[in-house]
Amino acid sequence: MDKGDKPKRKNLTERIKHFTPSWFAVSMGVGVHISLFHSFPFNGGHQVVLDIIATVFLLFNMVLFVAMVAMTIARYAMFPQIWKLMIHHPVQSLFLGCIPMALATIINGLIIEGHQRWNLGGNGLVYAAWGLWWFDAALSLLSNFAIFHLMVTRHTHELPTSSAVWLLPVVPSVVAGTSGAIVAGALVEISASHALLATMAASFMLAVGLLMSFFILAIYTHRLLLHGFPSAGLAVSIFLPLGPFGQGGYGLLLIGDLFKKLLPQSTSPDSILGEPGIGMVLQAITFVFAFMLWVIGIWFLIPATVALSTSGRPPFGLPYWGLIFPTGVYTLLTIQLGTKINSTFIHVIGSIYALVIFCMFAVISVKTIKQLRVGNIFHAPCLDDHPLAAINSIRRNDIELSDRTPNVDTATTTVATPGDFTPPTTAGDQEDALARELEFETVKRTWWGRPVPEGTPEE
Repeated sequence: MDKGDKPKRKNLTERIKHFTPSWFAVSMGVGVHISLFHSFPFNGGHQVVLDIIATVFLLFNMVLFVAMVAMTIARYAMFPQIWKLMIHHPVQSLFLGCIPMALATIINGLIIEGHQRWNLGGNGLVYAAWGLWWFDAALSLLSNFAIFHLMVTRHTHELPTSSAVWLLPVVPSVVAGTSGAIVAGALVEISASHALLATMAASFMLAVGLLMSFFILAIYTHRLLLHGFPSAGLAVSIFLPLGPFGQGGYGLLLIGDLFKKLLPQSTSPDSILGEPGIGMVLQAITFVFAFMLWVIGIWFLIPATVALSTSGRPPFGLPYWGLIFPTGVYTLLTIQLGTKINSTFIHVIGSIYALVIFCMFAVISVKTIKQLRVGNIFHAPCLDDHPLAAINSIRRNDIELSDRTPNVDTATTTVATPGDFTPPTTAGDQEDALARELEFETVKRTWWGRPVPEGTPEE
């Protein structure tokens, strides 16, 4: 394809076919702004304006999430073969964890804005959000264990090519734990027993997610020590560790406050929950651990910023949205810490973080909208090893694809072709056939989901 040629506009069918789970990172990026606007420390006496903006973000995110779920259902209903390719892909399958995380931001918004700010729906809205949270918690645990099982049994991994994307299946439990604490805070005024149940469940989810995140981050740190920071193509992913640190610390602070309100339990004097002062002790412990997570986050934030600025800017694509949510929840932790210790200095730092995130969100949104017009932002890396002509031939001729895991570093392979065509056996014939299948454009796979013409720089 000549450089002067305009990219071919994708129709709705092609966009559905290439609609990957990584799109739910957009909903996560929109949803985190609900809490940021609600918690912004320097509102100049205009908090109601910020809450109105947060409510607009909530409504937009709800519509966005429903549309993405509809696109996902349509994708696998129209092209069921793609499910097997996606679930066996060592990167794209990990983004399934974005679905429960996106849903959690909506649950948070329903409580923060719908119930606490505007008092909509009364107790019914709180219990509806709580029921939705149990569903979200189940999806998060499924992401934790089912996708991790696929990583162990189906995917092929090498340490030099590993990245922080491995965190995506386990972070949903951390996000669900924090969301559960927000819901529990609303239940305190309705039922102390229900609030305590929600708090304990949220604590469980938070513990599972954080512990599994620490295991994976140990491997990731080992990879950094041996092989350095990822290349330009993976540079955006180095901010992902801020997700479990920020969300985990924020959740711990919320759970600590709940323990102080709900404990000791007078109905269980013989249990540890009935011990005098147990609530204040647990609040102090959660604060210490939250502060430690904030400090560790700084350790990742500064080198990640330096690495991204010096490694070269990768082409714009969907994974740029992965910058918003991790840095957003880390900002929430910063603001909440400033509130806990009444520190104007930390509030200033949190406000600067928030303003940077607002700017990033605006820039990424504009670039995304521009690419949505043509549709080139819709690209499924799991189809790179199996061109769409081959996928369609499966439906016509019942040709079965191999179960092997795609190689994330290459995109060329021998493809099944329709009709009586005999697959080429020589290297030259293979190249000619693949060029025809890909419309004379040889591509190499990149993790962020967009094809890059062979021989062009990755900046």
